[in-house]
Amino acid sequence: MRKSMLWCSLISAALLGGACKQDPSERASDQVRKSVEEVREQREELRSEQRDVAKEQRDVAKEQNDVTKEQRELAKAEGELAVARANYVTTTRERLARIDAKINDLEAKADAKARDAAVGLRARRDQLAAEVDKAGSRIDAPDWDDFRTDLDATFKQIEKDVDRALD
Repeated sequence: MRKSMLWCSLISAALLGGACKQDPSERASDQVRKSVEEVREQREELRSEQRDVAKEQRDVAKEQNDVTKEQRELAKAEGELAVARANYVTTTRERLARIDAKINDLEAKADAKARDAAVGLRARRDQLAAEVDKAGSRIDAPDWDDFRTDLDATFKQIEKDVDRALD
């Protein structure tokens, strides 16, 4: 009986030990299956990241197009500003020339009162010309509208005073 118990124990141990251990081919199969799943997951992550990168690249390209468009619009506006600046300076120089002609007419008069008026008006005209010279550098300034309004008001006043002195 001892022998049979021993044999039973040995057989039971062999059967239990064999049942707990996997066959090497099953282990390899499990490893392949796990590796395949991992590769699939990695591929899906890579595809997802590639889609994200492609979307980012499209967004960057759109932003670059927007920047290029804004730069063209800025260049166009700067060109228009340069033309407007040149036109304004030309117009003010023409107004100064008309004032000069009127002051010259006033100086040509024979009486002393007209000559004194011409001297005072010439001094005011020279100050105005100095302001016109500053106009080119002030066009980009934030207070341009106030500067132009003051300059135009001074022009009108001098023109009015010259016309009054000529009458």
